[in-house]
Amino acid sequence: MQELDVVVDFGGMVLFDCAGLAAFYGGVKEGANLYARLTGTDEGERVVEQGIVLPIIGINDSSYRVIVRLAGEASAIPDQLIVVRNASFPLRVTERLIIADLAVFLEWYPEQGWQRVDVAPGCYAVAVNGFRKVDNNVVVDFGFEIVLTSAATLPAMSASLQQDMQVLGLPA
Repeated sequence: MQELDVVVDFGGMVLFDCAGLAAFYGGVKEGANLYARLTGTDEGERVVEQGIVLPIIGINDSSYRVIVRLAGEASAIPDQLIVVRNASFPLRVTERLIIADLAVFLEWYPEQGWQRVDVAPGCYAVAVNGFRKVDNNVVVDFGFEIVLTSAATLPAMSASLQQDMQVLGLPA
């Protein structure tokens, strides 16, 4: 299990396989705007379906607690704190897995704003669980639990890119 703090200031965060992304594009030049390509063409859906990029998008700008664990590891988040679930995303890790603010795709500078996620190379089915703890009508803890289930081959995507992943709002 690994816990990270991810600062979001561009409406989302991404997990991505840096070698897979470079191979998909035949290399990426510094300063390139991958965001425009990923949102303005079908490339965004293709990199997600091929397990290269896993987006958590449409979330408030803030600093999120992110817990990454393998499916066999016990959860650090009590089930009653999970407010949204989205599964299953395909993920293929060839060398190293990175988590970062979505803004890294707006202007590509390798290693800048990247945090390494310690996971072995391979294929995974990934569930993203959003959690929130409210105390006296104040959100006191929130973030995402990313659960990786090892797979022999890249699983098909059944998660929704339109899923509302907000965790900061108070319950109605």
